[in-house]
Amino acid sequence: MIHLGERDCSVQRRFQKLIEEAPCQILSPHLRMKIYVTALDVAVALQYVNALTVEFFYVPDTQEFYFNEVNSRLQVEHCVTELAANVDIVKEHIRIAAGERLSYNQEDIRLDAPSINLRITAEDPTRNFFPCPGKITGLRFPHGLGVRIDEGIYEGYELPHDYDSLLFKLLVRGKTREEAIIRAQRALSEIRVEGIESTTLFHQVTLDDEVFRSGKYTTDFIENRNIIKKVQERARIMRRLDNR
Repeated sequence: MIHLGERDCSVQRRFQKLIEEAPCQILSPHLRMKIYVTALDVAVALQYVNALTVEFFYVPDTQEFYFNEVNSRLQVEHCVTELAANVDIVKEHIRIAAGERLSYNQEDIRLDAPSINLRITAEDPTRNFFPCPGKITGLRFPHGLGVRIDEGIYEGYELPHDYDSLLFKLLVRGKTREEAIIRAQRALSEIRVEGIESTTLFHQVTLDDEVFRSGKYTTDFIENRNIIKKVQERARIMRRLDNR
């Protein structure tokens, strides 16, 4: 068994993740190793075979962590770990299911590429993430070094109201976290989703926020930082500029 490091999934709305990054910015090396060992102990106790995610709650004030749950599957945000660890998790998933051995030992894993995953959803952040299904009339994805798009939509696609509002995932990585954030900001500025609302502006505002930049955000980040109001104000400014 090997681990592929941790990811921080604290930026959430209604207990659903919007941003994930790897690694977490506020863990000490000692605490990080304790979490890794605990996760591996859980997998050993379960005699688990294949990809597994072990989730914990972390309390910064006390520097204590608590077991939450086990996900015996690939998660939506597995891709940010792929970038950070430079491992094709899906490929390894299939290899193990076919009875083959892992391609990696623990010493092969280098967690040296800070990575961020932004979930772009069909919601209006100026209206508290109100769902916005409908037909996509225009679509443009960003490109460039360190940028990855996981998508399944296209221009003309009719987004239904019956399912999750996720449109696509924008992933970036860099030599440093600051470089990853700069790449994410550039990529967000190039995205065009027409016909429906999306959370692109929310992500732009979040990446500009000083608490997010510090890495010291928690699950009440959106409320504590008044992100919705900041998005609304940014939207008003953009509309005034467009009308000039």
